[in-house]
Amino acid sequence: MKKITLGFVVCLVIVVVPLIYLDIKKNNSHATPEDALSYVKNPKHAVLEVIDKKFFDGVAYVFYYSQVGETPKNYLAAARLQKNMYGWQFDEILGVGNIEVSNVGMASGKDDYIVGLAPKQVHKVIIDKYEAEMITIDRENIRAFLFHEVEADLMGQTEFQYFDEEGNKLYY
Repeated sequence: MKKITLGFVVCLVIVVVPLIYLDIKKNNSHATPEDALSYVKNPKHAVLEVIDKKFFDGVAYVFYYSQVGETPKNYLAAARLQKNMYGWQFDEILGVGNIEVSNVGMASGKDDYIVGLAPKQVHKVIIDKYEAEMITIDRENIRAFLFHEVEADLMGQTEFQYFDEEGNKLYY
């Protein structure tokens, strides 16, 4: 009798745990990346205004203005969101940096992506064999860039190559 009861409990756990997991995943998924981002409780960098979105296979990056200190919209942040069978789910927020000319050339990254700031006249950023997606910021003569799915050994490398609209190499 004990074996039957134990077998029944094990089968119940095997069936119920995945159902609970799927229900939690479904409840944390949203129709759009922006919607998923709006449900983040106490984000590291609050969303003041969405600037741009970049979509890749099952991944979205939402770039937005945030605030650090007294001045509103003085900070650029990026949220990474994952697509699942129920919609979009928040993954993480990364602070890109204060939107100041002195921060041009700065970059940060995690896992397989890098985000950074470049001067407005830069239209292409390359590192190794990867070309960045460009994000236009409407002020301060600054643009942002995003490398998605870069190799892990490039994460520490910050020797970016910058190019203008005509393809001329720029030096910073």
